[in-house]
Amino acid sequence: MKDIQLMNVSIPLLKLKNLYTVVIKNGIYTEIKAQEGYEKSHFPTFKDIWNKRESQQQIIDMEGRILLPSFVDIHTHLDKAFSLKDVPNTSGTLMEAIRNYSGKAALFSAEEIKKRVIKGALQALSYGTTRIRTHVNFEWNISNELALSHLQAVIEARDLLRPYVDLQIVPMFSDLSKKSERDMDVLKEAISYGIDGIGGAPHLSANANEDIDQLFELAVKYDKFIDLHVDEQDNPAICTIEKVIANTRKWDVQGRVTTGHLCSLSAMQEDKSKRIIEKMAMENIFAVTLPGANMYLQGREDRGLVRRGITRVREMLKHHVQIATASDNVNDPFHPFGRFDLLQIGLLTAYAAHLASEEELISVLKMITDTPASIFGNQGYGVQEGELAEFVLFDATNIYDLFANLSPTRHVYKNSSWVSSYQSEHVFGDEGISELVKKTTAYF
Repeated sequence: MKDIQLMNVSIPLLKLKNLYTVVIKNGIYTEIKAQEGYEKSHFPTFKDIWNKRESQQQIIDMEGRILLPSFVDIHTHLDKAFSLKDVPNTSGTLMEAIRNYSGKAALFSAEEIKKRVIKGALQALSYGTTRIRTHVNFEWNISNELALSHLQAVIEARDLLRPYVDLQIVPMFSDLSKKSERDMDVLKEAISYGIDGIGGAPHLSANANEDIDQLFELAVKYDKFIDLHVDEQDNPAICTIEKVIANTRKWDVQGRVTTGHLCSLSAMQEDKSKRIIEKMAMENIFAVTLPGANMYLQGREDRGLVRRGITRVREMLKHHVQIATASDNVNDPFHPFGRFDLLQIGLLTAYAAHLASEEELISVLKMITDTPASIFGNQGYGVQEGELAEFVLFDATNIYDLFANLSPTRHVYKNSSWVSSYQSEHVFGDEGISELVKKTTAYF
């Protein structure tokens, strides 16, 4: 791959309304220089290069297009993706989704699980995501053999995807306090496969506090991070996050604990939720909001004013909790929609959390880039001199246009090459309309 230089490129995470020249050599950012303004050039534009299939061009005029570091999807369920056709959810509730999927899990072969993971990860790549953390159902309530078989399938998919997408695997270990000695041997075998973190949804257990204790003990014993589904409930009395905070302090694992969902925080009284959020910030506990699934699943029993279901995003940003937003489920009984597009998820977050100023939209962009990269454990992530060049380019020149149109055209750069190019062009069937489009484009 030739070295490349991008000029007239917009990098909003560095500074809004500035344009930059970016030089990449051997897949490393060697120069990122702010320009005084738009620099006219005789070099080919990015659009011309791709239309002519000349992706080896050395100097490219980006014409103000936005460049962001590639996305990090820090909470997904790739093993369940695209299963909706086999596992419907007529009520749209979380509990029916859990029951229905568990009832069908034994029918899914390891090969099908592997294909789902690969399909989902590559779809995410096409939209600009190069790092994914996936939670994996550990179906030992059905059989230990099934649990290990499905987990092994996800690990095999991770190995196949490694050149293109970095995958972290987090099995969901449920009802630990009820497990036998044989079950715990199976858990040890699962950990030996090379998983990355310890996961679960202890708020669903009748013995939630005991389960949280055991999950933390496991994570410390095997030197794994902890990533839990926490309080995915409309009920403000469900508050296991307090036990998670206490254990984070007890085991001194600050910066290694991630909590997803946290829906019941929004149902609590303001003063109680504020105290919890302040403690999360103090213990450096990461948070992840999942707007697609939670707006779909939560509030099903509400009458009159129906709650949005997502956690207190604005309050967490205000109190400096490191909060990310992520895809969660895609086309399955937990969430029938979605497409592993984090920019779309960012838009949902902006809508649901009332984030719309330029400063707030920059925060949303950080929730799909810098913050989840920190949770993922990447050092030196981002558009910085001396770091690996890994980014996504958009057909948008300002952040409002970026969110308004979601830029169907995207180009992803990783490992010194363009690993994905997703292009879209709309054509009107009447020349008169096309002429009007040209005039308005020139005007704006």
